[in-house]
Amino acid sequence: MKIIPIISLLTSVLFSQSVIARTDCPAAPIQNIQIEGSIVLYQQSGIWRRLGVLTDVGTKERYSALLSAQMAGKNVMIAYPADNYNCNATNYKDSAFIVRTYN
Repeated sequence: MKIIPIISLLTSVLFSQSVIARTDCPAAPIQNIQIEGSIVLYQQSGIWRRLGVLTDVGTKERYSALLSAQMAGKNVMIAYPADNYNCNATNYKDSAFIVRTYN
């Protein structure tokens, strides 16, 4: 039977669709970082956004990268899992899932 290859193909398509659907906000220096309760917020290009919740997997690591880049004055690209995320509007609701630092 060829059911296993078909299931594998469908699974890979589903996972690849979720990886494709994302928004990379423009790289820029981090101006400010704020921790409010367990929520980490940051300001970049004059816009406040939510990095994540400290108890969520990966938020502490993203926060560490963000803080290091801020202290070094490096540019940072932050991505969100929605393909229609508005990088030009303040957003305290949606958490980031990628932080990329630049030399």
